[in-house]
Amino acid sequence: MIKSKPSKLNAAFTSTELLIFISLVGILVLIGIPAFRTYRPSLELSGTVRELVSDLRYAEQLAVTEQVNYGVRFSSSTDKYQIIKFGATEEIIEEKTFPSTVSFDKITGLTGDEAIFNPYGAVQESGIIILINTKNSTTSIDIRPSGFVKVTD
Repeated sequence: MIKSKPSKLNAAFTSTELLIFISLVGILVLIGIPAFRTYRPSLELSGTVRELVSDLRYAEQLAVTEQVNYGVRFSSSTDKYQIIKFGATEEIIEEKTFPSTVSFDKITGLTGDEAIFNPYGAVQESGIIILINTKNSTTSIDIRPSGFVKVTD
């Protein structure tokens, strides 16, 4: 018995198979959208904390590198913060705003809501910054006297 080679036409998807595949992908996407919306505030809180910690470390590095005080000023009323150079005059290096799902919950230990790093990399005052999201999840950022920045949930 001689077997014939399958033709190229038989190797392709039929329109029915393609329609079933597209339907399955669509159902999976529809199931995933509500799950994404549930986790979005947590993802945004986590991303905001990472970015703020990175900016605190950036201000510390600038202070050490340039031998001038640098700091981060927090505005809890507007959910913004600024990276500032404290030279002969104050110079705002950058300003960032939190996403709408994230805000300041509490800032303690920092006079004037500022974390100021000296040329040795230490902060003038240690403090804790607590961020909260719309699901009432909080994350704390602990700034130690040595300039070490630690995140705790």
